[in-house]
Amino acid sequence: MWWLMVVALVAPASAQRPRCDFGTGVEALRDAQSRLAAPVVGLLAGREAGLAIATVLDTARDRFVGCACPRLAEQVDEAARLAEQAGYEASAARIGQTFAQAGFRTRLARQLLEGVGCR
Repeated sequence: MWWLMVVALVAPASAQRPRCDFGTGVEALRDAQSRLAAPVVGLLAGREAGLAIATVLDTARDRFVGCACPRLAEQVDEAARLAEQAGYEASAARIGQTFAQAGFRTRLARQLLEGVGCR
């Protein structure tokens, strides 16, 4: 019965750590890249898209952190912050520029992923 106490203590701590699901992180990164490449239709739609893309990139970042890939997670986080910033821009043109910057960051992350992998 003592082992139940150990499981009860360990389970909450492990549930709080990000999981290593590398494939999900890569898919989220690809999804964000394709969304960032889409044209900005209007101000409100662009803002909504920016916040949605930031959420997708946060998912990718969390997966890469869980897989102990700090450099990759850092690149993805920079793109996520830019996408989040797009959610608060004052014009559709500025959202497009911010998406271009975030897209550049996601391409850098993909190059890092393809070049050196998880580091």
